[in-house]
Amino acid sequence: MMKRIRFCVVMVFSAIILAACALGDNRPTAMLYDLGPIGTDGKVSMASGMPAVRTKVSSPGWMSENLMFYRLDYINNQQIRFYTESSWNAAPSRLFKSRLDAFLVSSGNPVVGARTVSPALVLRIHIEDFSQHFSSPTDSVGRIALYASLFKGGNLIAQKVFSKEVAAQTPDAQGGARALAQGSDALVVEIMQWMREQRL
Repeated sequence: MMKRIRFCVVMVFSAIILAACALGDNRPTAMLYDLGPIGTDGKVSMASGMPAVRTKVSSPGWMSENLMFYRLDYINNQQIRFYTESSWNAAPSRLFKSRLDAFLVSSGNPVVGARTVSPALVLRIHIEDFSQHFSSPTDSVGRIALYASLFKGGNLIAQKVFSKEVAAQTPDAQGGARALAQGSDALVVEIMQWMREQRL
């Protein structure tokens, strides 16, 4: 009899705890973002006969995960924050490399993998900033800053610093993600135009 009473008491408490958990967890569903589908505007046609290129994209250690970073510049522009309910589906360096490779391939330029021996061209990109910057609680931009180094046969051909700011339509993770996607596409086009200007 006592065992049966204890069993009933345990079941009642378990039901209460489960109900409390279900009612108490009102957090919004975590959202994953990427750079979206590739559009058809702004593509760059690379020079015919351009050598195959290997792309390498790196970033600082604090940017090595898939967190979506932002800064409240009007409070402290040295403090890096991140959204807790939204994130990228990959680290920014991987997202940007994927975008760059896709644009190069769509332009007719062959992109080679890391295992290919001695590619003719190597494009190294180091991302310094890939985050949303708030100038006020309602105004923000997606800011990307990077520098690119182009090598041919182990020799440095050219280097250049690139940066882009795109106004966010909304002061949240969704607005930041869209602005950074637009900025990424614009920078990829600029990088490809810069590559085309080099004597390769």
